[in-house]
Amino acid sequence: MNLKKYTYIGMFFLCLFSYAQKNETLYSKKQKIYPKINIPLSADILLSNAANEFNNNFRNITGQYLYIERSHNLNKNYTYIILRVNPSQKESYCLNKKDRNITIQATTAANLVFGVNAFFRKYTSLNFKEKNNKRNENNGIIELKIPDKFSSCSSPDFEYREPYFSSNFKPNFRAWNKTNYLELEWGIWGHNISKIVKEYNLPQSIYAKVGKKRIESQYCFTSDSLFKYINEKVKTIYDSDHALNKYMILPNDNSIVCTCASCKAVGNTTTDAAPAVFTFLNKLAKNHKKSSFFTASYFTVKEIPRFKAEKNVGLFYSTIDIQKGIPIEDTQYLENFEEAIKRWKNYLEKIYIWDYAVNFDNYFDIYPSLKVTQKNLKLYKKLGVKGVFLHGSEYQYSTFQDLKSTIFSKLLWNTDINVDQAIYTYFHEKFPNKLASALTDYYSFITDSFFINKEELAIYSGINKTVKKYLNPKVFFSFYDEFDSNTERNKYDIDFRKIATALTFLKLEVMRVYGIGTYGFATINNNEEIIVKNEAGIMLDKLKSFSKSVNIKTYNELKYPIDDYIKSWKETIYKYHKKKHYFYKKPFEIISNLDEDYTNISVLNNGTFGFKDYNTNWHICSIDNLTLKIEKKHIKGSKKITFSFLQDTKHAIYYPSVIEILDTNYKLIKKLNPLVDKTDLATKEMSINLPSKFDDEQLPDTFIVKISRSNVDGKNALACDEIIFN
Repeated sequence: MNLKKYTYIGMFFLCLFSYAQKNETLYSKKQKIYPKINIPLSADILLSNAANEFNNNFRNITGQYLYIERSHNLNKNYTYIILRVNPSQKESYCLNKKDRNITIQATTAANLVFGVNAFFRKYTSLNFKEKNNKRNENNGIIELKIPDKFSSCSSPDFEYREPYFSSNFKPNFRAWNKTNYLELEWGIWGHNISKIVKEYNLPQSIYAKVGKKRIESQYCFTSDSLFKYINEKVKTIYDSDHALNKYMILPNDNSIVCTCASCKAVGNTTTDAAPAVFTFLNKLAKNHKKSSFFTASYFTVKEIPRFKAEKNVGLFYSTIDIQKGIPIEDTQYLENFEEAIKRWKNYLEKIYIWDYAVNFDNYFDIYPSLKVTQKNLKLYKKLGVKGVFLHGSEYQYSTFQDLKSTIFSKLLWNTDINVDQAIYTYFHEKFPNKLASALTDYYSFITDSFFINKEELAIYSGINKTVKKYLNPKVFFSFYDEFDSNTERNKYDIDFRKIATALTFLKLEVMRVYGIGTYGFATINNNEEIIVKNEAGIMLDKLKSFSKSVNIKTYNELKYPIDDYIKSWKETIYKYHKKKHYFYKKPFEIISNLDEDYTNISVLNNGTFGFKDYNTNWHICSIDNLTLKIEKKHIKGSKKITFSFLQDTKHAIYYPSVIEILDTNYKLIKKLNPLVDKTDLATKEMSINLPSKFDDEQLPDTFIVKISRSNVDGKNALACDEIIFN
């Protein structure tokens, strides 16, 4: 009885709501009902642009343009869309209708454009895909109805909102999704002082002084000459375009700090340049009151200075060291992070967060961090953060970047949106229903997996960690097959082919990290031969075809070429097809010291191979040489040992200096001295023959293989992948 009672009550209120939401005709081609757009007589170009934005959207639905009227008086015989800027109103934009006219009013012309698009998104059928498809009068809708009354206002959770993906570089995207773009607002961005000062005849005094030497890789921020050059440049940039009113002043990306007399006098220490940097910022801020000046809490900008900062000085706080694919509130970093933000917030009015949204070692890693980012954004908002820059894949393509850009934009405006609904809406507005459903189901699944799983996945990670975090190979391979079945019907869709490129690469990476077995690229037969699966070749052909068709050439921050990746498969893996691997998964012992992060020694003989990326399938030794103890009975039939090594000088990884075969008393049996190679990034195969029956020294039942690290000065490591006895 109670259930019926509540059902009737619910139906009653639903009827009331439906009654209250009467619709009326805004436009009718048949009845010749056409509203006008009204802007003030004094409207500038920016307000006129908002009127054009409304007109273009209207045409995209109806195929018709509206008349834009400049006046302060309204004709009672017409319906108007009234567009106004009111800097004193509380909310960023408001949409109102209580009589026949519609008013869209905002604090700025930019927010007015956001309000215009919010009107179409909320009260019409227009979506972003349709916004980019121009209709004409023959295929537009013939009637447009909207509610007879409405009133809604909106303001963002953050004043600065930028998802740094190429999707956001397009004006249409920003207008629809309410985002910022650094190229239009920042007169100086990043570590770019060197680009500014290179046009001047530079005195040595602009450079950091350490001891008695000036070091040109860092700057002295109390230098009068440096200030003069930057101050002039700021004026020139701002005068050229008043929208460029934000400036980032960062020390160069290293740990050098100037300790000249004037820098020490303002508070610099040997490790902290913040006092001099903020002294510099304050001087700029006083000279340019209408602009804002930022630095970043990064490397040498550490402690809060003891002097007061100007009101138009701000700070970016980077999460690079704590972004591990887990909400900050669920990590050990929370207390220190909160404390740091609160301390800086007490010092400066504007704190922006520099956050991260991709795996920079693999842009094709889906890295579905939407819900992790949502929880982090709520934390940032609670702590009073004013802006967020979400560092994505910049100008390069990353998997599902359009979806990420779209949903991150929504979250930056309103952290409380329903992410699952946003995923569903995005895919179903963009793709045919069957494909959209498959994409929605899978992306929602991995988003939840990524969010729930407390395994770390840092923003520089190999595929092995990706698999542990969210990329279950059984589920992923099943989804890939379902996705691939849609290829014929969607082969002319460039976005589909971009996703196909990334997913195909990702499947190959999973196969590479699994090596030999169900999800790997090969099997091993009863003769201990590696048999590369036909599927691997098919996938490589697909990757080449898809990537060429959409002109995607690279796959990570360092711009490693896809062509080189395909070549690595052929050079490193395919040559072992039908070759013996007597050492595959045989027991052995490591008797040297292991690095803390590289204790899994199975990578040395589990059938996986490393390419030029150091974080996948390589065993790295930086604290000791690599020394193995092996029993001869496990490698009967082999005549030589083949090793693969990586040289990556950027990460201080070098080829070995010596490879030795020793007995258990460390008596030398065989020795190989590799030739010196100064290549910066490459892999190399090296082989050493096992003793034959004609050699003086024979292989004992238990023997030692010692691989010695390079003799280069300073920090150096050794990277070895598969050790093959054949």
